[in-house]
Amino acid sequence: MTKIHEIRFQADTKRWNVYDEEEMLYPLRCGDAILIQVGKHFLPSNLELDTDWFVKFGDSKFWLHRHTKYCVRPLF
Repeated sequence: MTKIHEIRFQADTKRWNVYDEEEMLYPLRCGDAILIQVGKHFLPSNLELDTDWFVKFGDSKFWLHRHTKYCVRPLF
């Protein structure tokens, strides 16, 4: 099973980064695939950028709050 990481927004770069505890592993780019935790489940999604960052689940979009940390399992 893939390890659970967090994504956090970095204000100075205006990007979401993947973290393993306090160590920044890598930045995410528009279109990157991730499994994001919703409730107790990890759902496949893509990180996208419009006027702000959001995740896309099929035809549904959910904007990410810049001050929130999200649990993810990277797909790459």
